[in-house]
Amino acid sequence: MGKHLIGHGALVVLSLGVICAAQAQVSAPAPQAGGGANSEKIERVEVTATRAANTVDVQKVPAAVTVLKPESLAKFGLGNLSDIASLVPAMSVQEQAPGVNNITMRGLVVRGIVPSEIQDASLVAVYVDDMPVTLKSGNPDLKVLDLERIEVLQGPQGTLFGAGAMAGAVRQITQKPDTNELFGSVEAVGSRTSGFGGNNHNLRGMLNLPLKSEVLGLRLTGYTGNDSGYIRNALTGATTNAVSTNQGRAAMRLRASADLLVDASVTASNVKGGVNDAYAGLAPFTTIALLPQTSNDNLQLYNLALSYDLGRAQLVSSTSYLHRDTLYLTSAQYPATAFIFGGKAPLMPAAYTIGNAVTDFAQEFRLNSKDAGPLKWTAGAFFESGKRATRQDEPTAGFDARFAATHNFPGYNSQSNDLAFGPDDFFSGLQHAKSRQAALFAEATYTVWDKLDLTAGLRLFRGTQDFDLRFTGLFGNLVGASPAVPVGTPEESRSSATAQGANPRFAAAYHVDAEHLLYAAAGKGFRYGGNNQPVPFNFCGVNAPSTFAPDSLWNYELGSKNTLLDRRMTLNVSAYLIEWSDVQVFNKLPCTYYFTQNAGKLRSQGVELETAFKLTRRASLGLSASYNDAYAKHTVLTGIAAQNIPAGSRTPYAPHVAASATFSYAVPVRDTDEIGISASYAYRGKAYTNFAKEQGGYSEIPSSNTVNATVTYKTRGYELGLFGSNLSNGNKVNDVTTNGIAIQPGDTLFMARPRTIGLRMKARF
Repeated sequence: MGKHLIGHGALVVLSLGVICAAQAQVSAPAPQAGGGANSEKIERVEVTATRAANTVDVQKVPAAVTVLKPESLAKFGLGNLSDIASLVPAMSVQEQAPGVNNITMRGLVVRGIVPSEIQDASLVAVYVDDMPVTLKSGNPDLKVLDLERIEVLQGPQGTLFGAGAMAGAVRQITQKPDTNELFGSVEAVGSRTSGFGGNNHNLRGMLNLPLKSEVLGLRLTGYTGNDSGYIRNALTGATTNAVSTNQGRAAMRLRASADLLVDASVTASNVKGGVNDAYAGLAPFTTIALLPQTSNDNLQLYNLALSYDLGRAQLVSSTSYLHRDTLYLTSAQYPATAFIFGGKAPLMPAAYTIGNAVTDFAQEFRLNSKDAGPLKWTAGAFFESGKRATRQDEPTAGFDARFAATHNFPGYNSQSNDLAFGPDDFFSGLQHAKSRQAALFAEATYTVWDKLDLTAGLRLFRGTQDFDLRFTGLFGNLVGASPAVPVGTPEESRSSATAQGANPRFAAAYHVDAEHLLYAAAGKGFRYGGNNQPVPFNFCGVNAPSTFAPDSLWNYELGSKNTLLDRRMTLNVSAYLIEWSDVQVFNKLPCTYYFTQNAGKLRSQGVELETAFKLTRRASLGLSASYNDAYAKHTVLTGIAAQNIPAGSRTPYAPHVAASATFSYAVPVRDTDEIGISASYAYRGKAYTNFAKEQGGYSEIPSSNTVNATVTYKTRGYELGLFGSNLSNGNKVNDVTTNGIAIQPGDTLFMARPRTIGLRMKARF
């Protein structure tokens, strides 16, 4: 425990030192309102993380919030969730295919990506403006978003954002249409990926149309691109994971009156790709797949937002609807051959297919105070209703005939004997989930002596989920067919679960002066429970529980935000202690089935630092780092000895140390032309795929070092940039699935894109 107290003590000492230094400085002129690329001062960044009526300087928000501008990623040819995480040390992303990913923050994680597990609720909420788009193990990859900024809120956000934000939230804030000016941009990018990779290209366009001056504006954006594969199939010599993306977005803004503002948007996306998997026992970036591996992700988002000025308050309404269909196919020759035929040759060409159809409707009303007095408040109501239908299937060519011969079952047919979707199909599954939740929330801040802000908030919630499951096929039936009993017995489950509760939050923020803030906060996070898929006893020998209960945590945080050296430097530090109870522990069994249960307590504690320097008018440097130690407080007993978690075991998928650095320098050439030089570096420490070796399924996810660089020439309305991403190839493996099958050539490694170098051209008009 001593090393953890050192971290908290360091924060206090550092904060006191900063305050003393600030008080010792001679008075300086009032800071400018702007700042930016050609200013000697750091630009003030306004955010909506507090969900107040107006934006707030991020340095005045008593919470750990990282803000990214889209150009900080776009200039390197980047922009997905993994790229965002590389610049936010407290955030990690595992990714297996386009749109197949998992986000973690502050070590709050107990499992990796399980695309078939529809009951595993997300711990990190992902938003587009006020629209929730979160899906555990499958957050959408939206390259078309015309973003103003990205806000990453670290730590539980349960009061204002609900159960899905137990570990944090990622908010993607879009640019809104301008009702006065006609303008647009076109950007073309061409690049080449090293190794087994090839040529990549994409085209992005934006057009802003003022349909009626001061009243109505339309903003259109489009994206189309193709990224080469870089995983080689040893059987065919072809790459297996190329990606094709086509996306479009239309946003409209209507100033219906002096008091009423209406924003509406439609986003459509289609992403087709492969799977980024390779085998550890083969040459780097090499796999073996008897069948094509593909992923297909179709998404539509609709949002209607209204803002009405009531004078002393602002009324906000956000109505959103999401429809998403995904299809994920992997070549499962090794488990099919091992579990059904004892690993004996030949390998069976099994196509493990997971399809999801997701719909979600969300409505939020929010009332924000606008008074300039000491009391500021936000209150609202939230309702969400969603459905998810998951279809699993494992068609395997030649399966019926081989099973009939091997098990002396003449004429065996998967469909007629074990009720699978079709012949030659040893597993078929349908899972339907319907969820509804409603919440009331409020948060108020009162300022005392013009220096001390006292905040209290509360969210009251209630959620219900109905679950319906049916598994068939030889590997899905409760009892398989036999010559004596020629029709198997399906696994079936129907259940309903309801949970309700309250999420409080408290904070105190002391403004030492206009540029220095100290804060302390405590808040509760919550996640709904769910229903387990049945575990067939005849295959697994385990009687698994049918449901699992909600889990919750308390987050305690101390922080300091400081603007120094006449606004040429910012220094933000936070330390946290999180106590997580009734943790939803994931138990993966050797038979490949799994179940979730509530067991034990986890603790996560750490320190986060973020600083930025304005070295000169044209040179900037940013540094950020985090240390996290998340572990089991006591031995966690699961009822299965092999799945017990030893006391002190660190949580999986969470590196202890992460850090990033960014540098940019602008060189004036002539008139208004300039050359920009930028570079970024990100480090992630190693992590593991389970709590302890004794549990099995324990592999190392190696540390990574990511180096990006770019040189850009700007002249009038044009940009030309040469960029390189992952230049050192120091980022290779971002997820691992431990091998438990003797005939498979090692662990399954999910690989990051290797070194990519390209040219970017952008024109504004």
